[in-house]
Amino acid sequence: MQGGDLGARMIAGKPPRYPIDSRRKREQGTVVLALTLGLDGAVENLAIAQSSGFPRLDHAARDAVRGWRWKPLMRDGQPVRVRGVVEIPFVLRSETE
Repeated sequence: MQGGDLGARMIAGKPPRYPIDSRRKREQGTVVLALTLGLDGAVENLAIAQSSGFPRLDHAARDAVRGWRWKPLMRDGQPVRVRGVVEIPFVLRSETE
């Protein structure tokens, strides 16, 4: 089943840490992750659907989302597996902000 807006159903998840080497090298980008949520709302399957262009950022996003949890989606009173995507932007603030 397609999940629609997974963000609205999220119940736990720490944001990814910006890798120190990526900060130093001014690497920025958005990682798009395709995931499958199990019957309990935990991530069952996770893959990078679109890379940020920087492996360190891709790995940081994947590692963070792997531990996130969502409220299980119910259909006819039964939990169902859900497929969806999550976008993780890595953006550095400028020195003047």
